[in-house]
Amino acid sequence: MNKLQTPDRDGGVPLPRTLSAHLVEHLRRRIITGEYLSGQALREQDIEREFGSSRGPVRESLRMLLQGGLVEYAERRGFRVRTYTVADIEHLYDLRASLEGLVIASLAGKPLTAMIADLHASNVRMEACLVANDIGQYFAENQVFHDRIIAETGNRPIAEVMVYVNEVSLPVRYQVLRDALLTRRSLTYHERILSFLQKGDLLAARQETEEHILVNKTAAADIYRA
Repeated sequence: MNKLQTPDRDGGVPLPRTLSAHLVEHLRRRIITGEYLSGQALREQDIEREFGSSRGPVRESLRMLLQGGLVEYAERRGFRVRTYTVADIEHLYDLRASLEGLVIASLAGKPLTAMIADLHASNVRMEACLVANDIGQYFAENQVFHDRIIAETGNRPIAEVMVYVNEVSLPVRYQVLRDALLTRRSLTYHERILSFLQKGDLLAARQETEEHILVNKTAAADIYRA
């Protein structure tokens, strides 16, 4: 199988990666950032030509994206970027709010000192991204914040469901966050959530988390309604 070398997260010895994983990374980024539009055809021949790949890794990468929910497949039409209706968007945001609320509730009785320190560090990095107007890293750090809380719960069923729901919603959330970047809204919510967690007020943290998600519901629906 074709292999590519990419640096590991610590900047140490490069780790071998399959060509399929390399393709998934690039195609996924293009879908999330809107470079590939909702409903756009993903033709295997075009991807092969651009990346110099054979048919096997391209098809495998598209199937991986299909499994993650960012791509759809239909007979005689092939693979396409996932499409969303306004109802889809509204349901996604309602579901995410409910699940994230359950995540906060699952923290009850757990020592939160280490998590709180990590969340504070995430907010600091997010602030730096805001100052640098780096939407890509700002968006990534936004997910780091929420993923850290999910990890602390140790609630595997919720974590597994959240992986899929978050993945499917990423293209929508990227557009909303990009449009709201200058308002600092997401970071402000993160700071409020962290403040309540530091006080041990999980009920207020849960309410703030749910509001954080639902405040963007109308904006997201309007984007796709337009």
